[in-house]
Amino acid sequence: MKKQNVIFSLAAITALLFACSKRQAEELKPAAPTGPTAVTTANVTYSNFAGALFQTKCNSCHGPNGALKSVWLFNGLASIKNDTRVANAVLVTKTMPKGGSLTTSERELLQAWVDKGMPE
Repeated sequence: MKKQNVIFSLAAITALLFACSKRQAEELKPAAPTGPTAVTTANVTYSNFAGALFQTKCNSCHGPNGALKSVWLFNGLASIKNDTRVANAVLVTKTMPKGGSLTTSERELLQAWVDKGMPE
């Protein structure tokens, strides 16, 4: 009789342990993503990609306090849309940014943004 009680007790404890683990696993399932979607060539805009890229890659030289502001002044979307030299220097001749570079992904996204008409 004692042996049956021990086996029953072990079975009950094992069942409880697995039941707890299953419930905990269900509670820890990752939620569906609720944040912004990844930037792709299909959804790239100035707001979700290009603006930050120009800010980080161009502003130090071509911003209001930059040494090359007289050559080209970066002051937002209008300064890029109204000057074809920017896309040419970054995407065609690849002479910009000086002293830095763009990743393949950055170039692809920037090219897609230009090809889409530079959406805001």
